[in-house]
Amino acid sequence: MTESSDFRNALEAFMAIPYPDYPRMEELRDWNSFLLDLDGHIAGYATRVNNGSLDAGEVPDVGSLVLEVENLRRDLERIRPERSEDADLLNKYRVYTAALERVVRELAALARPQGESPMP
Repeated sequence: MTESSDFRNALEAFMAIPYPDYPRMEELRDWNSFLLDLDGHIAGYATRVNNGSLDAGEVPDVGSLVLEVENLRRDLERIRPERSEDADLLNKYRVYTAALERVVRELAALARPQGESPMP
C-alpha cells in the first residue's frame, strides 16, 4: 500500500510542472484534447483527496483512469514530430504525462483496500 506522503509528493511534483504550450501539429492537437479532459478529471479528484474533502476510495473508476493515462502515454509515443519545435513540445508532453500517470497511480494505490494486489 502506498503512503499518503507518496501521493502528496507525486501531486506536488505534478502541480509544479506547467502545462505544455498548445501544439501546432494537428495530430498532437487531437491528442492534447484528450489530455486536457483527463488532466482536469484526475487533478480535480487528486486535489480533493489531498485536501481531505474526498477519500481516495470514493474516486470512481480510478483503475480506469490509470489505464486511460497509460493509453494516452502510448499514443503520444506514436506521434512523430514534424519540426524541431514539435520534438521539444513532445518531450514536454512526455514529462507532463509521466507526472500525471504517477499521480493517478498513487491515487489508485491509496484507494486500494489493504491486501489487494497493485495495478500493473
